[in-house]
Amino acid sequence: MHPASANAARPARRPTTSREVVVTAREQITEHMLRLTLGGDDDLAPVVHGTPGSWVKLFVPDPGDPSRAGEHGRAYTVRGFNPISNEIDIDVFLHDGGTMPRWAESCAVGETARVGGPRPSGAPGRDAASMLLFGDETSMPAIAAILERERGHRPIHAWIELADDADRQEITLSRGAGITWLRREPAAPGTALLEAAAQQRPEPGTGVWFAAEAGAAQRFRGLVRGLDLADLHVQGYWRAGVGDYRE
Repeated sequence: MHPASANAARPARRPTTSREVVVTAREQITEHMLRLTLGGDDDLAPVVHGTPGSWVKLFVPDPGDPSRAGEHGRAYTVRGFNPISNEIDIDVFLHDGGTMPRWAESCAVGETARVGGPRPSGAPGRDAASMLLFGDETSMPAIAAILERERGHRPIHAWIELADDADRQEITLSRGAGITWLRREPAAPGTALLEAAAQQRPEPGTGVWFAAEAGAAQRFRGLVRGLDLADLHVQGYWRAGVGDYRE
């Protein structure tokens, strides 16, 4: 155990790989979540990391580059991998002002892109006796992947804040796992998450994972500062008013 520090005890990085991919399918999962299936001639197994919620970086042509030589990149959770068809699934949250959501909405089956990675999600390791997960629409794919990889050997609970109930998803839960859905409106992003987090009293050995709006992530760090946790990962996935945010 150790006092909490943001993004502590991350797994060692594996060498990244880069693969050319093609969009092979599109599926609207919820009101604002689009699933893209990506395949190609290159073997995609190397871009799937062993840790739950691992992510790759998706690169698409930069619409602001008239030469079409530049690329725009964004990190996305590997939501699924089919070794038979050599395809991965990624879920893109469709929000206003972002380059990647605009590309995802307009891309057609057969369109090409590139993926690089993989990288681990920062999910609590096996030494954590229990897990608390906090997120929103943007981190729901990672939370779902983490929950679905659990085998019921420890308690795990997730709080997910949504602006629209139409974006709720059916997520497979193991024994001992649960989800609390929170409504954002009309409060500022992350308000409901922080209120829920403030009510928790993590026991020593708990793994805590938070990924949501950047301002809320900063405030969350203050809530958990000094706690005796097994693992802690805190990340801002987006910032209110910024279309293409980078932490």
